[in-house]
Amino acid sequence: RVMQVPEPDNSRKGKVIKEKLEDAEKSARKRILEVIHDSSQTVKLSDAKFIVTGGRGMKGPENFQLLRDFAKLVGGAVGASRAAVDAGWIPYAHQVGQTGQTVQSKVYMACGVSGQIQHLVGMQSCDFIIAINKDPDAPLMHLADVAIVGDIFEVIPKLINELPKT
Repeated sequence: RVMQVPEPDNSRKGKVIKEKLEDAEKSARKRILEVIHDSSQTVKLSDAKFIVTGGRGMKGPENFQLLRDFAKLVGGAVGASRAAVDAGWIPYAHQVGQTGQTVQSKVYMACGVSGQIQHLVGMQSCDFIIAINKDPDAPLMHLADVAIVGDIFEVIPKLINELPKT
């Protein structure tokens, strides 16, 4: 389909009015109210050797502390599914997947992540994948090297208790 360009209307006339703004007037039009530094942007999932990711199964933002505690013990980083980020439970910098970061860690542990194709695209190249989910038929459970059918809030604390404390 070809778009028709209208012919110019030469009967119309315009007038240019030039006005000069003083420097004081220019600066009065803008001012900085607050500077916020987002420390969440320092997350370097692409550099992490061990990533512990939470999804919708984490049930809320407060429960990501469990993953942070576990990640700290294993020297890892915390990732998130798009569902967790969209719910506002964790900042976007943690998102793994097609619309987040693509990662290739040595170990990738997905906690309560169903494994929609958009998420799998971002983490399928990890060397060793562990999935913890109540649903044995979740897509990620079939991709995982180790699939643990269980409640995250029971499994992760047991894993934490088994790890040596430093």
